[in-house]
Amino acid sequence: MNFLLQSTRVLHKGNYDEDELKMVYEFVVNLDNEILNDYNNTCTIVSYDNDLQLYIEIVDALISIYEEREEYEKCELLKYKKEDSIIIIESKTI
Repeated sequence: MNFLLQSTRVLHKGNYDEDELKMVYEFVVNLDNEILNDYNNTCTIVSYDNDLQLYIEIVDALISIYEEREEYEKCELLKYKKEDSIIIIESKTI
């Protein structure tokens, strides 16, 4: 969870170098659905319904960064991760 918080702070302030950006990207795209489900069932930060919402916020920030850089292959993979996350959230709220 600490990694999610740090990632959010770094990405939203724009205060990152290429190594940090790569590390966040690799972390985000390599999470499997089991971990995403765990995030959906955990609420570390009161302002979010669950930690998966924070994960989606990080994915959105990464998509914006990579779209700006025209790195569309990375954007495509990130969009799939976001879709998977939304499906998990929606399946838990039905």
